Amino acid sequence: MVKVWEWTRNSLALLGVLSIGLWLGSSRTVNASGSDAGMGVQFQLAGVNEASSLLVYQPETRTVYVYQGATLGSSNVQCTYKFQMTRPGEVIQRIPCP
Repeated sequence: MVKVWEWTRNSLALLGVLSIGLWLGSSRTVNASGSDAGMGVQFQLAGVNEASSLLVYQPETRTVYVYQGATLGSSNVQCTYKFQMTRPGEVIQRIPCP
C-alpha cells in the first residue's frame, strides 16, 4: 500500500509540474533571433530521417543553402545547392554549391 501511495504522489507531482509549465508557456512563441538587424544567418532543420535537409538563409545575399541528409552519415555535411533570390515573384535560380 505504501508503494502505491508513493507512485500516486509522484505521478500527481509530475502532472502538476507539467501542467504549470504548459500553462505558463502556452501563450509565448519561441524565436531563434529577436531582431532583424545584423542577425547573420537563419537556419531550419526539416525532418530527421533519410530525406532530412538543413536550410541556411543568409539575408545579406538573399541566398538559401541546402544541405541534404544533414542528420545522416558523416559529421561533415557539404552544401548540395543554393537558391539565389533577387526580387519576390521572379525566377529563383538553383545553383550547385562549389
